[in-house]
Amino acid sequence: MADQLCTTAQVKARLFPNGITSSDDDTLISELIDQVSAWMQSYTGRKLVPENAATYVLDTKAGSVLRIARGLRSVTSMGAASTNQPDTAGTYDTVTAADILLRPKAVDLEGWPPTELWLNPTGSGDVLRFYDALNGATITGNWGFATTPLDITSVAIDATVAAFQSRRNGASSTMGADDMAMPPWSKFFGRGSPQRGTLDRYRYPSV
Repeated sequence: MADQLCTTAQVKARLFPNGITSSDDDTLISELIDQVSAWMQSYTGRKLVPENAATYVLDTKAGSVLRIARGLRSVTSMGAASTNQPDTAGTYDTVTAADILLRPKAVDLEGWPPTELWLNPTGSGDVLRFYDALNGATITGNWGFATTPLDITSVAIDATVAAFQSRRNGASSTMGADDMAMPPWSKFFGRGSPQRGTLDRYRYPSV
């Protein structure tokens, strides 16, 4: 199952406000949620669900800042290298925890995850800068939002409900190219729509 920005129960509550106990359509609804969620995360370039205790290996550029599109809430451990490393089993120097700074600060984020990791250039550890290196850093930590934002969940529910209700009218149930969604998502994600505006607020600047 892919990342899901809403639940089957939430979609069914919208589809059947008087309540329904049948699970006959649960598989289809879950598949539609997968498709909607994948497109929304691809469009924004962000991880919109929490991901905890995960390890990623990232390329680095010379300097003290590592930009992280999906967001990084906390770091459990981190290593850095001054030369290119393989995709797995690289050799890294341990970064001292006190020298790791996540930015922007929580006071400026209003629930968003930090999208930059800074190394304190006057820190006490042995690793105080990044180098131009493929797979130059390995990080274990908690990534993305702590919880899926409520407005993102609302958009995902709306789009999934539209897809479910259109399942017999011949409309495509796949996402299109050029940043546009094919029906039945187009009325939600078309340029100028409120739902597209919501996604644009979360879109990573470099996407």
